[in-house]
Amino acid sequence: MSFTLAPLATHHRLDAFDCGKPALNVWLLRHAAQAQGSGSARTFVALDSQVDGQLDGPPDRQPDLQLDRPRVAGYFSLTGGQVDAADASDRVRLRLGGYPIPVVILARLAVSVQYQGRGMCAGLLREAIARTLQLAEIAGVRALITHPLDDDAARFYRRFGFEASPIREQQLLLLLKDAGRAAARALGARELGVPGDDH
Repeated sequence: MSFTLAPLATHHRLDAFDCGKPALNVWLLRHAAQAQGSGSARTFVALDSQVDGQLDGPPDRQPDLQLDRPRVAGYFSLTGGQVDAADASDRVRLRLGGYPIPVVILARLAVSVQYQGRGMCAGLLREAIARTLQLAEIAGVRALITHPLDDDAARFYRRFGFEASPIREQQLLLLLKDAGRAAARALGARELGVPGDDH
């Protein structure tokens, strides 16, 4: 089974998505497209290249167009933001003079339960890091941050070098100069568990 990564689009099939975390399911089903359209967040989806519908069925049956749309196996959402210097570790706020720190926020990351245990979660994190590094080439970005939904998610991100805020325990930051190493670890990762994160 192969997958492709693409920006969220209206023809993508979302109805079967269930990552086991209701908040992350609801975001994808009800809010991701609206955020994409308004420009407030960008969502990227991993698409299963095999669809369920059969176009060569009996001539008296029309193909189920819903089933013939590419199915979303996982997704992540990115948006821009800033954090107060006091919320960041010493390494992140070094030489910034106490000014707010420009960041990219990994607002959501999830994999549908039927695709879990295949390393997809680590692969999506690697893609999120790669896009953050690309943005940093043309705009000021100091770190990638996320807000894990639970302890399992926090442990996942910590494995890739994310550090806790000294003030906000549920805010994890990855300094961009560490991001290349984090992406390399994600590339080599196997089954690491499936995180969920939310604002």
